[in-house]
Amino acid sequence: MAWFRRRTAAPDDAFVERVLAHGDALYRYAVRLTGDEDSAGDLVQEALARAVEAFGRLRPDTNHRAWIFTILRNAWISRLRRSGREAELAEPELLADEDAPDPAEGLVRASDGYRHGFEDQVLRALARLPETQRSAILLCDVEGMRYEEIAVVMGCPVGTVRSRIHHARRQLRGWLEEYARERGYGGSDVAM
Repeated sequence: MAWFRRRTAAPDDAFVERVLAHGDALYRYAVRLTGDEDSAGDLVQEALARAVEAFGRLRPDTNHRAWIFTILRNAWISRLRRSGREAELAEPELLADEDAPDPAEGLVRASDGYRHGFEDQVLRALARLPETQRSAILLCDVEGMRYEEIAVVMGCPVGTVRSRIHHARRQLRGWLEEYARERGYGGSDVAM
């Protein structure tokens, strides 16, 4: 959490306990969204600034992890819209541009904040997923969020989250079948 301490004044204990406790996961997710560590740090700062302003108005039963991830994701979507890059939110078949840069390149170049044990081939496969599927599967399988929390973060029904995760896993299984076999995980018996 050094990225937070060096840029922000000390928040109160309740904020630290309930929101900043998720700071490292929030930063990893921001790197996954932006593909760039500097942009991710700025995005986290923006989300935390918004959270500090709203923190005192929260109900006691608020799920703070889902709440701060929602703020971060909404800040990222706002940035995409302001920069005219909201097409990144669309499904990939709508964006079929062969000359476009590989979306995984920024993710593959990122340091361990994003890589988190993944090899380049896995990162490229994740980056090929539509943003909604990629976010859902990363929040579930990497950050360990429950479907209900992911639904709050993504602003959709739990059934939609289940569907996105199912489709993402099926797609990843197809793209990474050879990769898994080369590493001794087998073919059709690989569970995702």
